[in-house]
Amino acid sequence: MYPCFLLMQGLTSLETLHVYSLPVPDMRCIWKCIVLSHLTSLVVRNCKRLKHVFTSIMITSLVHLEVPEISTSVELEQIIAKDNDNEKDQILSGSDLQSSCFPNLCQLKIRGCNKLKSLFPVDMASSLKKLQKLEVGESSQILGVFGQYDHASPIDVEKEIVLPDLQELSLEQLPSIVYFSLGCYDFLFPHLETLKVRQFPKLTTKFSTTSNGSMRAQSEVSQVIEDSSTGCSVPTTTCRMWTRNNGWWEEEKVEEEEEEEWEEEE
Repeated sequence: MYPCFLLMQGLTSLETLHVYSLPVPDMRCIWKCIVLSHLTSLVVRNCKRLKHVFTSIMITSLVHLEVPEISTSVELEQIIAKDNDNEKDQILSGSDLQSSCFPNLCQLKIRGCNKLKSLFPVDMASSLKKLQKLEVGESSQILGVFGQYDHASPIDVEKEIVLPDLQELSLEQLPSIVYFSLGCYDFLFPHLETLKVRQFPKLTTKFSTTSNGSMRAQSEVSQVIEDSSTGCSVPTTTCRMWTRNNGWWEEEKVEEEEEEEWEEEE
């Protein structure tokens, strides 16, 4: 057992945990067999050998987690992995997760995780009812925001998934992304206020507004008819912005202060 694991056994009442540049060169996970049931905020940065952040058993205790932020973890392959010491058997299927995972998650930020293929299995999406802000950027191998880790046939979930509290969505510099969600699932964001999409050469998902002004992420198979006032058809190398009050507009160059938002605390 690593010395830091022994230290954390006395810190089970932690509410905020920041992990920067893990000192153990071959450390593949942050902790094991420790219940941090009071944790509300987790920041993981520059942990270059980290393979995963959570295990499937661990997340059932993180009912109060609100704000996870993961950046510049270049070896990260999964946010959630199986509780299994055999690295060859760490792939997680949707059946390993319960729909009650992360019931209080309100903000998620992922950046610079170049081996990550997706954030969560699509069957977890319906549990993120309090998610208000989602930012994903500079992760070269992400195929979709929501995926299915075992790459089996699509699981039986609702064909339209609602993220009822999502207000800000930012997806930038994801050159491999193909879909917002694996399979023929549409996502509805009834309270979205701001959407930013940039540098998606392969994305097939279409973002469009409904008749009542809500934003929708529609899969390619939905065969949605787009027009310039209601929809964003990608691929694009420019920055498309949408706000509920002003609709779509295109920026050839993102302002420097927006580029620096991710680096404020570095």
